[in-house]
Amino acid sequence: MNLLDRYLFVTQLGPFGFFALALTGILWLAQTLPLMEIIIENGHSGFIFLEFATLILPNVLVIVLPIAVFASTLFTVNKLFGESEMVVILSSGLSPTRIIRATVAVGVMVMLTMVVLLVVLQPRSTTRLADRIAEVRQDFVGSLLREKQFIHPSTGVTIYVKDSSKAGEISGLFLNDQRDASNPVTYSAKQALLLQDNEQLRLVMHQGIMQRYSAIEKNLNIIEFDQFIFDLSDIIGEPRNRNTSPIEYFISELLNPEEIIANGGTYSAAAYLAEAHQKLALPLLGLVLPMYAFAMLMTASYKRTGLGGRITVTGGSGIFFVGMTLMIKTWIISNPSMFLFSYAPPFLCLFLTIFVLSRNRVRRTLFKLPARA
Repeated sequence: MNLLDRYLFVTQLGPFGFFALALTGILWLAQTLPLMEIIIENGHSGFIFLEFATLILPNVLVIVLPIAVFASTLFTVNKLFGESEMVVILSSGLSPTRIIRATVAVGVMVMLTMVVLLVVLQPRSTTRLADRIAEVRQDFVGSLLREKQFIHPSTGVTIYVKDSSKAGEISGLFLNDQRDASNPVTYSAKQALLLQDNEQLRLVMHQGIMQRYSAIEKNLNIIEFDQFIFDLSDIIGEPRNRNTSPIEYFISELLNPEEIIANGGTYSAAAYLAEAHQKLALPLLGLVLPMYAFAMLMTASYKRTGLGGRITVTGGSGIFFVGMTLMIKTWIISNPSMFLFSYAPPFLCLFLTIFVLSRNRVRRTLFKLPARA
């Protein structure tokens, strides 16, 4: 890259960083709000939220990066025209096909970044995030120790804790068990201790009262106790094995769906193949979208009012290419033999780029030809 290429490259990096940070913040916030509800419902700290937010970042970046580089190219080229820098560059005799090298370099950088995200980081972070969400939802110790709240860990069971500690010590306990509607039981204790041993969870109550009502005999039995052990394992139930989604697999694994299904995969072979081809198509957008934006603005007819119309058309069509790349996966799942259409949006965008630049080059060449008598 010569001095001009380096200048155009650096000029585009600034807006790219701004758009990437802004879009990441918006989409990141939208993705993490549902996770915040899970954390609050299970009574966990903000550190768990930070962990979840970090793990979800690769999924956000694979969507943000192609849009950010596309928007930054539109902004940079329009700015260069507005400040007459691009007019000076073109007046020196350089064609758009020569100036585009800096934009191609930025696109290659974004494409390689997306390859690392999709091939390495996204499968691992998504798997870790899904495992941690499952752990948080099954962490009954944290959910049962929420103070001054009525907790319903299972149908027919209500628990209220006045005060508690991280060690499982409870002061002021109320437990109502109505799983047997004909014989509901209510426990209240001054002190209690929550003990967890592997998959066994027990509640040891001290200095309490048990009230058992018999709906058949219409009587209430009250028993005072110094110590009583209540088994919570039946309430919790067995831990559920979650289904691994296609996005958690590496591309090399997704291209062999039969092996995934043989190892317990619950999705169809078409779903795994559609995910693989989408992961291969997304990095191409990071390369072709900035080239498309550059070509569309550089070949626009000059107007004193600016390039607002061309920017609107180019921006809308660019977002259309991104949306089609993301949505076409659903159609591929229903039509697995048409998997090559996963690459249609980026290759169509590349074709339009080459067509516009070639047409502009022919026009410039004809304009320079001497007129014959």
